[in-house]
Order: sequence, then C-alpha cells, then structure tokens
Amino acid sequence: MQIPPLAGLATYEEAARVGYSVEENVARFLRYAWIEKRAMEVGLYWLASTPEWEVKEALGLHLSLDADHAADIRVRVGEMRNPVPRMDVCPDPAIDQFFDELLTAQDTVEKIVGLYGVLKPALLAAYRAHFAKSNPIMDHPTRYMIKHILVDEEEMNVWGAMAVTAVTHTPSAQAKADQWQAHLNAFLQNMGGIMGDQEKPAELPASRAVEPFTPDFFPQRDDRFAMKWNFINPQRQVSMNEAVPLDERIIALMCRRVVEMDVPEYMTRIIAESKGEPWEYYVELTRQLWDEVRHAMLGSIYFENRGVDWKKHIAIHPGMSIRLGTLNVKDAHNVLYAIEQNLMPAKTGKKLEYQISVNANSPLAAQIQDYDWADEVLHVHTGRKWLLPKTGLPSGEAVKKGWALRAETVDVLEKYDDRGEQKNWWPEFVQEVLGRETAHEEFNLVRM
Repeated sequence: MQIPPLAGLATYEEAARVGYSVEENVARFLRYAWIEKRAMEVGLYWLASTPEWEVKEALGLHLSLDADHAADIRVRVGEMRNPVPRMDVCPDPAIDQFFDELLTAQDTVEKIVGLYGVLKPALLAAYRAHFAKSNPIMDHPTRYMIKHILVDEEEMNVWGAMAVTAVTHTPSAQAKADQWQAHLNAFLQNMGGIMGDQEKPAELPASRAVEPFTPDFFPQRDDRFAMKWNFINPQRQVSMNEAVPLDERIIALMCRRVVEMDVPEYMTRIIAESKGEPWEYYVELTRQLWDEVRHAMLGSIYFENRGVDWKKHIAIHPGMSIRLGTLNVKDAHNVLYAIEQNLMPAKTGKKLEYQISVNANSPLAAQIQDYDWADEVLHVHTGRKWLLPKTGLPSGEAVKKGWALRAETVDVLEKYDDRGEQKNWWPEFVQEVLGRETAHEEFNLVRM
C-alpha cells in the first residue's frame, strides 16, 4: 500500500532540500512588506487623479490586495522573530528611492508601465523564486502564505500586461514607455531587486525626483464621460418615488451605483493621510475602498448588460470627492460615516433598495442590491471601529456632525460649474433607456 508520505506536500528527497533559514526569510519579508506597503500607497495616490475608469477599477482592487499581502507578511514575521523587528521603517533606503522615481510618473502611460511593466512583474518573480527555494515542510507556513499571494499577483500581472499593451499601442507611446521602463529598472536594480540580492549598477540615470512628492487627489474623468462636470443628481429622488414605475426606479438605483466611484476617490486621501495607524486600519479601509469601486462596477455591469452607453448618458461626476477634498481627513471620514449610517434604516436604506429590485423582477439588479447591502453593513462596523474613537462622540452625534460638515461644502462646486452644462439629464436618460417620458414629475435640483 503506497499512501503518500508527508501529507502529500513533498517527497522525502524534496523535503530534505535545505531552503531559506529563518534569518534569510525575515530579511526578505521585511523588504516584501515594505514594498507592498509602498505599492498600496502608489494606488492611493493615483486612483483619483488617473482619468481612465478601467485604471481606477484595477488600482482599487490591487491596492487593497497590497494591504492584505503586507498584513500576511507582517504576521509571518511575528511568528518567526521575537521581539518582532520594526515594520514601520524602510529596510533599505534604495527601495524608497525607487518609489520616489515611480511617483514621478507624468501620465497614465508612465503609471501603467511603471507599476505593471516594472514593479509588479519583478515582485511576482521574487515571490515565485522564494516559494521554490523554501522548504516545503520546515517552512510550510511561508509556502502556504506565498502560494496565496501568488494567486493575486499573477492576476494583477495578467491585467497589467494587457494594460501595458493598451497604453503603448502607438510608436511614440512605446518609445516613451521603453525609456521610462529602462529608467525605473535601473533604480530597481540599484535596490538589489525585490529580494536585495542582485548586483547593483555602477551608476544611475539622473533622478527625476528632484522635489518632494505631493499627491494629487483631485478626481479626474476622461473624455468618454460626456457629463463629467454636470453636478445635477436626480437619481436618488427618482429611486425613492413610489409613484414612479419600478422599471424607472431600477435604472435610478443602478445610476446611484455607477456614480459611486467618487467614494473611493475621496477615500484615497482619507487613508493615505492617516499616518501611524495600526496596519489593520489600512487593511479594513482599503477593503471598504475596493467595495465602493465594486459598487460602481456593478452599476456599469447592469448598463452594459442592457446595451446603455452609461458614460455618455449618465452624469458620472466627481462632485462629492471634490467637496470632501476641502475638509481635513477626520472630518471627511466623519461625512462618510454619516452617509454609511444613513443607509441602514429599513424604510429608506439598503433593505428598501433591495426590495425595489426584487419587486421589479430584475434578477441582475436584485443581486447587485443584495451584495451592495451586505457590503454596507460591513462598512457601518468599519466606521464605528475606526472613526468613532477619533471623534469622541456617540454614534448619533457623529452622524449629526457628519451631515453638518457635508452641508458646509455645498457651495464648493460653484467654481467648477462652468466646466460643463448644469442640467437635469434624467428626462433624456429615461427616453434613451426606456423609450418613454419620465414618470417623475417634480425635481428638486438643489445641492445637498
């Protein structure tokens, strides 16, 4: 009877191979964790200001996964060393020097090429090499961790390779990308590669990071979004109007989903400027950010399924992100908290939205609202955990303060009104999607 030994993880010969020592592991883990942390920060810095919707979607997912990977690695380091070495300092100044160069990316081409043509492929290769070198029995916890990180990194690299191809489709873009890739690869090599074990170059090209980096959190949309500066928001009042037929209320709900991209856009600054928090904070807040990106994606999925050109016919503007960008990060988070808490009452919140979609006999919309509701329940708890202790207020008082802070920003958008026509786009949208006039009779177009 030939029952496999060693739980099927390896043969005896493979298990006798000497892999990384604990010290060698920890030295590499400190680098990986810092690199994942910095990659998360890059995503936070770039999501709002990058105009292309598809890049926002990917950055939202990937920065959340970067935070998860850093968390897993930090836990593993804690299992291997006591006292745990400091994880809040850079293990090699050359790593930060590389990221300083990466953050000088001037446009989407350089952002995509830098992140997905240089950093992410190198990180994937390092994880693969580490997995291969680790002993499958003695160091099984490391192999288990890296195996699951590899799933994420491989998916990131698949998307990244396609994105690099997409942004370098012209000879001029390819030439620019090649030059930028060579520049960054020199600084990657200067830090000894991801693992720190590669030979460093004799000299480096001139640094582009001549000034301290200043993040740009101002939200942008590309030109496919025809009404990106139209700040009129009729969709909520339509979705809540019981006199309106369900088919119209459903498309109003889906409009509310697709415009949610402004939530992760303003969350990037809240997270990025919250320094010195426990790492769990970054894991949970970037998860919430990714959930909000997903909600916008869900709206786009619905309209794509119906053959609606949602970028053209819906005013997907960044108004709330612009407004909250005028508040300090604690106050901006307080506004987010008030909004999330307001979604819980059964008669006006997520339960009602789900019931509307069920009553409309729209399985796709119903499932979208079902998962949207579930996510928001989690977000309520996230806000209570991380925002309330900073305010020193009971939940009800924090909600009141959040609405008051939101009201203070109501006039902020006036300086941007001339960038686009401010009009009620809903009647034309209903005509386009449903082929009839809207049943909503009176619109309140006052900004809230």
